[in-house]
Amino acid sequence: MPVQTRLKQIRRPSADDMVIGPPPNLPLFEGLEDESLVCPGCEKTVTTGVSALTLQALFQAPGRLLFHCECDAYGEVDRAGSVGSLNNGP
Repeated sequence: MPVQTRLKQIRRPSADDMVIGPPPNLPLFEGLEDESLVCPGCEKTVTTGVSALTLQALFQAPGRLLFHCECDAYGEVDRAGSVGSLNNGP
């Protein structure tokens, strides 16, 4: 099971930010990597098996890459990956 990484919550996007969403359905992206990204507001899964690094490489945002969830939270897709893993237990 992929490690779940909670995106860093951002109050408002700036003009330099690239914003994805809100999506019609979640997860927005699915893949086979060992990381999944989670909304910082409602903790719904944004990506399943797709890492922050992959999204950064895919979109190549000039500023921050943000996900705007249906709960109205903005989450930053970290450039270095692994902002904060959720504890899923054993």
